[in-house]
Amino acid sequence: MKHLYYLLLAIILLPCHAANAQLITTSPAIVQRSSNPIVITFHADQGNKGLMGLTSSTPVYAHTGIIRKGSTKWEYAPQWLDNSAKYKLSYVSANTWQLTIPGINEYYGITDAVEVEKLAFVFRNANGSKEGKTADGGDIFVNVVQDNEFELTLTSSAESEYITQARDITFTATTTSSADIDIYLNSMTSTPVASAKSTTALTKTIAINTPGTYNIIARATSGTKTATQTSTITYLGQSTQTDYPGGIPQMGAKANSDGSVTFCLAAPDKSNVLIVGSWNDYDIATSLPMHYQDYNGNRYFWATVSGLAADTDYPYYYLGDPYANLVLDPWNDRYISPTVFPDMPPYPSDKVNDVPLAVYNSSINDYEWKIKNFKGVDQSALVIYELLIRDFNGSEGQSLGNGTIAGVMEKLDYLKELGVNAIELLPVMEFNGNNSWGYNPNFYFAPDKAYGTPDDYRKLVDAIHERGMAVILDVVFNQSDGLHPWYRMYDIDRNPFYNGTAPHSYSVLNDWNQDNQLVQQQFKDALIYWLTSYNVDGFRFDLVKGLGSNQSYNATYNQSTNTWSGVTEDKTNAYNASRVARMKELHDAMRTVKPDAYFINEDLAGAKEENEMAEDKETNWANINNASCQFAMGWQSGSNLNRFYAPLDDNRIWGSTVSYSESHDEERMAYKCAQWGNTGIKGNVAMTMRRLGSVAAMMLMSPGAHMIWQFQEFGADETTKNGDGSNNTSPKKVVWNYLNDPDRAGLKQSYSELCAIRNGNPQMFKEGVTTVMSCDESNWANGRTIKLSNGTDELYCIVNPNISGSKAIEVPFTKDAAQYHLLSASYGVEPSLSGKSVTLPAGAYAVYGTAGMTDIEDIIDDVTPQINVYGGIGEIIIEGDYRELDIFNISGQRIHGTSGLPATIYIVIVDGTSNKVVVR
Repeated sequence: MKHLYYLLLAIILLPCHAANAQLITTSPAIVQRSSNPIVITFHADQGNKGLMGLTSSTPVYAHTGIIRKGSTKWEYAPQWLDNSAKYKLSYVSANTWQLTIPGINEYYGITDAVEVEKLAFVFRNANGSKEGKTADGGDIFVNVVQDNEFELTLTSSAESEYITQARDITFTATTTSSADIDIYLNSMTSTPVASAKSTTALTKTIAINTPGTYNIIARATSGTKTATQTSTITYLGQSTQTDYPGGIPQMGAKANSDGSVTFCLAAPDKSNVLIVGSWNDYDIATSLPMHYQDYNGNRYFWATVSGLAADTDYPYYYLGDPYANLVLDPWNDRYISPTVFPDMPPYPSDKVNDVPLAVYNSSINDYEWKIKNFKGVDQSALVIYELLIRDFNGSEGQSLGNGTIAGVMEKLDYLKELGVNAIELLPVMEFNGNNSWGYNPNFYFAPDKAYGTPDDYRKLVDAIHERGMAVILDVVFNQSDGLHPWYRMYDIDRNPFYNGTAPHSYSVLNDWNQDNQLVQQQFKDALIYWLTSYNVDGFRFDLVKGLGSNQSYNATYNQSTNTWSGVTEDKTNAYNASRVARMKELHDAMRTVKPDAYFINEDLAGAKEENEMAEDKETNWANINNASCQFAMGWQSGSNLNRFYAPLDDNRIWGSTVSYSESHDEERMAYKCAQWGNTGIKGNVAMTMRRLGSVAAMMLMSPGAHMIWQFQEFGADETTKNGDGSNNTSPKKVVWNYLNDPDRAGLKQSYSELCAIRNGNPQMFKEGVTTVMSCDESNWANGRTIKLSNGTDELYCIVNPNISGSKAIEVPFTKDAAQYHLLSASYGVEPSLSGKSVTLPAGAYAVYGTAGMTDIEDIIDDVTPQINVYGGIGEIIIEGDYRELDIFNISGQRIHGTSGLPATIYIVIVDGTSNKVVVR
């Protein structure tokens, strides 16, 4: 497609808040090399506002250094978190702090030989958990002028270059040495509005009374040296009340039947929004303000633009559009390779600065799907592969974080062969930077470009569906990063969309106000958008404990600061009916477009709360990592793995959990084995892989949904934690070469076999199957077993937990030994079945089934004399009388109906008996 690029510049006018107000001011106004003293005034309510609202008793420190001429490197800075008195700021007034530097040489410990071009700052609290930086999270710099240089600055009392009402504005011109200074209005060919001879400062107040653009120009002459500076003020018109077309505002960009496009933004408590376009050469002064409509207690601004060409990219913004389908990032897009995102719309840096741009294109959501009506397995039958695109592929053996969608596509056949039936992607909605887990989203309707184009994401979904696997997205509705437009539009103490601090104890980044109806509408609209425009099959909801109503946490609200106090973990972890209601509302929104979409909560709450969610057909994460690690390391204490089965996890509803032994949030089992494994396990890769296979067996042979974290299947062992136990989110090594190790490849084969047992025998993992779990701490010395029985079909998982020696484990077989055949066993292990016992070496597992059970190598076609089952052309034919019929494809997906079927292999279960059927 040929791309044409235009800009729609929508400017939000922020009364009492300046988008370009100064983050720091200095005295003297121009800092010279020999200035002494230098007073740095830090305005905490500007920039990223990370230190806004701190009390006078809260220590604030400067981390500061110098930048040499011709360099970008910090030098002569202290160690991070140096809380020496020289770096401590003094409290002046609310959000205003000062640092006094006695002189550059003295303060930074340098000599005149060091050519200083800038002073560099990051302000912080005592432990560094909060930082004051620029609006886009950058370092703060103060230019240093050499003593022999002549410099002129021009400042104004205006908080922004845009005003919306008549006012007087004071302009001040300052020079580094005595000069003749003139101030002009609009043109230096006119008579100066103020002049002074032989001075270093000149001030003039100018009345701005009528809409238009005003250029204030300062000129200073000192001997043969002349300098000029210009400050521009634009007095804009007012937004007017006019209802949105049709009367009900719809956020985002909406195409109209006549070819025009209506852009709409919710901006409560704002009075003016201006949209500026290429049709008037981005002339703000002559552009028309957007209309506004007050609807259901909120104010919406909208404008309809005509003449936009089809299939053409139009970047635009109102401090960014919360509903943008594609976002251009002025700070990070330049680092995305054109091989990852070819023909990315360029950021118009000559027209716009320091704001994310949305992109409108009439065909941005057009895609011809190969698989239009994908149907996955029942939610309780999910075996999910949790995948972080960044680290799943890329440079082998390195931790560069350069994985892409293209790399994932190359491994889809591997995942299909592994036997999983769903892939869960860590968050891919536009996040801050290019290197992230994705739990710092800024825009919920745009895929992040670091991994590929929007159509790359769609091709990935299509390809996953072609292989019989579902796609689940991890979504983050608890918090956003600092570039979300609704965050940037307001000071945090009066932001209707965000809490200044969270009312719960799991605060991360910027906490959404879950009680704001626009926030919830955004979330519902985003879920529907991804289900329809990207054809995904469901979602995993991150940090559900933070999605309750504000008041539900029984904290105390301070309206003046928009903050909460009295927050405790006990209150956060208590039963919370508002979380149950919230998730049901989101689920109901999903059901309007995809009734059977997967719904997975990371609530990690009590059984009462999670069972109420389960009654709404939601599933909940079940973290079995600690017990799994204990077993893998060879420690009996704390190794109860019965919780893999929901009814044994505090009486949770059958099939209501997605249990896992590893996730992105938990430590790798193999790492803990290497660090703290029992005798014969620590430092023994072969034994470690064997025990990890036994954990997999106990998990996957337990009925219910389960999850595998990427590379778990071959024993990834790089730590995922920092020294303090927090998550280490930095890139991890790509370790596909681990499969060259026979023991690790053997573990992967165990996973494949175990998944094949589930896929080939779905009747053994559905509700109603008799399940006996004997995998708790008491089942150590004499071995562990899982028994599944459905009619005459039986399935047994047997595990020897001991760290040394073989063990004959008694198994509750109901038939003669000859009636059971081996379906899977630990790599390199040959179990011995005799009578009602199975002998296994230490750490090993074995899975046995009755004659009707299917393994990875063979599917038994066991047709009773009374019933004949066979495949025809596009159909399955069943001759004879039967009571119960279940049909699954080879990936374990349930099939409805016996005709109109694609050519492939099917598992047809008639009255509990499995049959392999080939349809041509």
